Amino acid sequence: MMTVIGGKNYTRNELLALIGKIEAIVYARVSTADQAKHGYSLESQVERCVELAKKKFGYNEGRVMVITEPGESGDNPDRPGMNHALFLLENGVGKKIIMLHPDRMSRFLKLQNVIADRIWGSGCDIEFVETPEVDPNNPESMLFFNLQGSIAQYNKAKILANSRRGRMTKAKNGKIPGLRRLYGYTFDKELDTLVINPTESEIYLLMVDWYLNGDNGKEMTCSGIARELATRGVPAPGGGDKWHQAVVSRILRRECYTGKFYYGRSEVKQTNGKKIQVPKPKEEWICISIPKIIDEDTYQALQEKMTGREKRARGRQSDNYLVKGIARCGRCGSAIIAGPPTTLKGGRKLRYYTCCQKTRKSFKVGTGEKVNVCYGRSWRQDVVDEYVWSFLESHLNDPDAIIADIIKQQQDIKKIDELNKKKMGLEKTISEKREEEGRCLSLYIKGLIKSEERLESMVRPIQEQIQHLQEEVFYADQSLQAAKTKYNELQAIKDSINEYRDILESEKMEFETKRAFVRMFISKVTLKENQIEIVAKWKPDIKIEKALNNQHSIVHYSQEHGGLP
Repeated sequence: MMTVIGGKNYTRNELLALIGKIEAIVYARVSTADQAKHGYSLESQVERCVELAKKKFGYNEGRVMVITEPGESGDNPDRPGMNHALFLLENGVGKKIIMLHPDRMSRFLKLQNVIADRIWGSGCDIEFVETPEVDPNNPESMLFFNLQGSIAQYNKAKILANSRRGRMTKAKNGKIPGLRRLYGYTFDKELDTLVINPTESEIYLLMVDWYLNGDNGKEMTCSGIARELATRGVPAPGGGDKWHQAVVSRILRRECYTGKFYYGRSEVKQTNGKKIQVPKPKEEWICISIPKIIDEDTYQALQEKMTGREKRARGRQSDNYLVKGIARCGRCGSAIIAGPPTTLKGGRKLRYYTCCQKTRKSFKVGTGEKVNVCYGRSWRQDVVDEYVWSFLESHLNDPDAIIADIIKQQQDIKKIDELNKKKMGLEKTISEKREEEGRCLSLYIKGLIKSEERLESMVRPIQEQIQHLQEEVFYADQSLQAAKTKYNELQAIKDSINEYRDILESEKMEFETKRAFVRMFISKVTLKENQIEIVAKWKPDIKIEKALNNQHSIVHYSQEHGGLP
């Protein structure tokens, strides 16, 4: 059984090999970690779908490909895993797709139908474990299929609306509608409010006193407080075994300890199928009174001192780091930042890229010993930058090849003109339906329609059609915006090629110009223990992995591991 998480790029030969091997594709999705804990886990979905493939169709596991998609919402029209499955089916890989339930395909009826049409259009069947077989040529079967989609959409919308309204009502009544653990307080489930936790509130007051006044004449920073608490064996928030400097900083920054808990500081919005947390204006927050631990003056003094220290302790200069902002750690996936430099005997400085998780200050409860989250080497900045620039320069010296790749990709982007035409057609139909609705109302006003019941029976189907058409417009627009964004990004690269060609031929190039090149043409640089992986924007299936062979000139150990090897 071949298992894939999310999407993958294939060569033509790989596709041909799969066509002769794969009979069915299993698609499994969970939208949240909580869903996975309560009976809808990826593992259970895959197990039941594969079982159906074996028992109903006689496929062995070697003839089944499994595509899993963790953490993706069913109303997202641009899911990598689903796009991957559709790509395979439309290219002849597999005869059918198997899912646990129609709501794994989507919880929005129109998106469900769009996906289903693409599957059936590729000549493949759809099989569900928990519902009867769907026959696109059987009206009763399609009626049941669409009813399931409508019910799933209604249930989701109703649950979200009720939950949102319930939480807002609670907050306006001075109650807290549930929250994550807040250090120094205990949540009273019966009263839906916070009460002071005596033990933790004492620790919080100690942290405030240490930061403002020091400990026995010794200045205390957030890092020093975290180390001291860990050394004294004070349990970390949430029962963890480490005190983090960042956690201490967040606690000391929170205003709630003055007795003001704000609800509704942000809201979730959906953009192109992706949910993002968006801050709300402070005047829209709901202030809920809770027991205070410190007064307003103490809180303000705390904030002023923290702000002053942050200004003095600005981060390490990283203006001369070429892959700043696009490099990731190949060990843990975290961001790469400017690391501590090393000064050689002759005074020459070597700069390094390092994983931000290596510099995170955490201390083990009970010992106060410093704990690194990511272990391993750092990378010489000059060597990494040279590798990346050489890769880019070699491709930019043949700009016609890049333009050819871009044009091919732009042709492959799903028919922007067709999507535009579809959207315009839908909007025209909506306009016609609204005119039809207006004519019915006009006939009622003129007395040609005698009763409200008759008017309602005529208008209601039109309104339902308008609602469905508006949903189709929404998903067409989502797909259109995603395609346009990708197209425009590629177009910007293509339009800049000739201008950049002239700059490349110049003898000297400014560093900022080089970095602009890198950001324009490279989407990601991954620094592994002894390798660099470069992903090009103009052709995402290009992944260049270059071995960092001469380790002494390229990487170094952190001071905790004995300095340079």
